Amino acid sequence: MIRAFDEGLFRVERWLVAAILVVMGLVVFLDVVHRVSTRQGSLLANPLLVGVAFSVLGALALRTRGRSPVGGIAVGLGAALFQQALIRLFPNGFIWSQALALALTLWLGLLGASLAAHDRRHLALDVGSKLWPARLAPKAVAVGHVLTAAFCAAVVWYSGESVLDHLGTWSESGHQAGTLAGTAIPKWFAAAAVPYGMAALTFRFLDEAVRTWRGEIQVGGDDTLHQLGIGEQRS
Repeated sequence: MIRAFDEGLFRVERWLVAAILVVMGLVVFLDVVHRVSTRQGSLLANPLLVGVAFSVLGALALRTRGRSPVGGIAVGLGAALFQQALIRLFPNGFIWSQALALALTLWLGLLGASLAAHDRRHLALDVGSKLWPARLAPKAVAVGHVLTAAFCAAVVWYSGESVLDHLGTWSESGHQAGTLAGTAIPKWFAAAAVPYGMAALTFRFLDEAVRTWRGEIQVGGDDTLHQLGIGEQRS
């Protein structure tokens, strides 16, 4: 049951990482397009020049694929219309995009750490496994994982209190306070990445500790390579 839960969580986290990357790329792209399109003196602020430039690029791209370059006109027209629609629909731009990207970067980092722990591609506390006899090495490594899990659990506790504080401020103010500077993005959303990520690491380090203690995971070889999961098969 634990294995099934771990694998299910792993699949969800992978999809979340993919979704975060898509959202980050999209909002940053839109922000750059909007800034360039509204900057005074910028050539790309002229929809006619944008249409012509993309028409030429589209025609060349179609030509290299053996297709009629006439379709490039549609590409240029579409680019110019997209640019103008972006300016009119979002007159104030995407001032929140950088704050959102930073918040998602925090989530991305913690999710990445959890994924690395699932694949045993993580750094771990070495309690001197080379000093112990071979038969005791798994026990020593397991103790190291338990200590690491205890540290992660402590971070869960304290970061959870921070999230609750931010959530309280945000709720009590009618969502007017407790937000990232210049945006409506609540601070608790960004801060929640830490307790989640550390909780996932706690679970996975404890699971690995149990499996190592039982001998289900082989230990040995170069400590650094082992901790990084290089040169061995995951059992």
